[in-house]
Amino acid sequence: MSKKMKILLVDDEREFLESISERVRMKGFEPVLAQSGAEALEIAASEKIDAAVVDLKMPGMDGLETIEALKKMIPGLHTVLLTGFGNEKVKMATEALDSGYFDKGEMDSFWDYLKSLGRKLERTMAAAGMAAGGDTDDAYAIEHENGKNAKKAGDKTPPPGGRTD
Repeated sequence: MSKKMKILLVDDEREFLESISERVRMKGFEPVLAQSGAEALEIAASEKIDAAVVDLKMPGMDGLETIEALKKMIPGLHTVLLTGFGNEKVKMATEALDSGYFDKGEMDSFWDYLKSLGRKLERTMAAAGMAAGGDTDDAYAIEHENGKNAKKAGDKTPPPGGRTD
């Protein structure tokens, strides 16, 4: 990646946040850290972020609320809910928000997804070149539309987490 993509990492557990941040940096991304949903929204309002990885259980605003608010602020933002407390209901709610979902026990799958996300973000930035004046909002819309068209055409790319069920 020529320009480091900014990944907003949101988790109230400081040790986990620092650990995942170090690994995200090693993967070639620029991590931006927030310890709450409210802090994540403040950061998203003042900095350009390319994706967000959000914990479910946090004081105040939980991960689903945070993802919903981030997507309202930044349409087309790539988001992932990363939790140690998930269940089928949470997974379905996450998917309804057009967000990835991973259990903290599935970190290998998460890192594979993050790697593929880097490629998706690069395509989005390429789409910005096609958008009016290089506008990233238009680029996200172009990329989102391209993704929907690929699925309609029978794209067999597995969903986040590699699950096909």
